[in-house]
Amino acid sequence: MEPIKKEKLSDIIFTQLVTMIRNQEYIEGEKLPSENDLAKYFNVSRVPVREAISKLVSVGYVESHQGKGSYIKSVAASDEFKEYTYGEFTKKELFNLLEMRTLLEVEAAKLSAQRRDEKNLKEIESALLDFKEITQDQFSIGHKADYNFHKAIVKSTNNDYIIQTFNNLQLVHQNALEFSLKLNIGKPRKREEVYKEHEEIYNAILTQDENEAKKRMEIHLINMRKKLGDERV
Repeated sequence: MEPIKKEKLSDIIFTQLVTMIRNQEYIEGEKLPSENDLAKYFNVSRVPVREAISKLVSVGYVESHQGKGSYIKSVAASDEFKEYTYGEFTKKELFNLLEMRTLLEVEAAKLSAQRRDEKNLKEIESALLDFKEITQDQFSIGHKADYNFHKAIVKSTNNDYIIQTFNNLQLVHQNALEFSLKLNIGKPRKREEVYKEHEEIYNAILTQDENEAKKRMEIHLINMRKKLGDERV
């Protein structure tokens, strides 16, 4: 039997806490036990507990107040949030679509480095600067600015079929970005890491280093898929 990965452990804790909340073992307005108490309960370190609580916050089951702890929110409200987040897609469909998006955008980054002109480069740079500005606001999600950055790169391939395929994935793309970036709200270091990944992609396109552009885009998209819980990467 293989050992449980840390990411998987946090998912297990998250699922168990959701079940407890839905079974009203914790009710709306009640304070969730501390990280230390939950770590003792699940017989784990605080790290996977903290990750699980972060996911509870991101999907609307819990709200955190600095210095006061985490409190249970309305289950109905969290269900509405999850429906909005994933739209018409199941989790499996979401991961499959993001896998296809990875294949598309990794090659798009390579083509962008080869083909972009000065107008394309200015559009990519403008989108990057907008995302940087959003990143500095710790309570702004920034998914629209993030989407515009990726859109500008795809546009610079000058391949109508790639552009149209990307546009067809707009719903799942924006939903996934919103969910992923919500996990970083109030976490300046995580937000800075995401911006840095974008900057590295841009720099590779700027210098027309196609292999580096391809590599940096792949790293960026795989990191997002891991954050969303896709265990295939």
